[in-house]
Amino acid sequence: MNEKSTNIILTGFRATGKSLVGKLLAERLGYTFIDADVLLSQRLGAPIAHIVDRHGWPFFRQAERKLLADDVPGMVETVLATGGGAIEHEDEWQRIRSCCYVVWLDADAATIKQRIQDDPKSSGQRPSLTGCAVCDEIDDVLLKRMPLYAAGSDLHLNTVGCTPEDLVNRIIDQLRMHTHKTN
Repeated sequence: MNEKSTNIILTGFRATGKSLVGKLLAERLGYTFIDADVLLSQRLGAPIAHIVDRHGWPFFRQAERKLLADDVPGMVETVLATGGGAIEHEDEWQRIRSCCYVVWLDADAATIKQRIQDDPKSSGQRPSLTGCAVCDEIDDVLLKRMPLYAAGSDLHLNTVGCTPEDLVNRIIDQLRMHTHKTN
């Protein structure tokens, strides 16, 4: 693989499978896996919901921005699952694109809502972004972010009806094709 593809960033809205696919992908490639939200929770000393409740989204977003700017450039053979809003850090994202292969995991709003409702840990991990109920804000936030995901990714995969293993296989196949094109 060339330098750009030695790190893989998974982006996409909440509940699109970034963490699960990221873990499996890292295992298959022998890479390190980092879940940005877990790392930020550890660094900030509390779950994201508590951080946002105490300090607000701007505080969390600044910590997220710092992680993207300071940590990502030094990563080697790493799969990083970002939080769904990390794509909004457009300056940092453009720098990431120069050293990472970015995969956008996508799903329609109805599927995302169902996945969030089916996940018992969702309320603690996914606080409201707008002050509305989490499932009520999905359509608007997804609409706002879709152009950013599209412009900020090397590969777009729809996760609806796919197993995590299928997605990992598709990513690996695309990485091989990408590597052959750049060599």
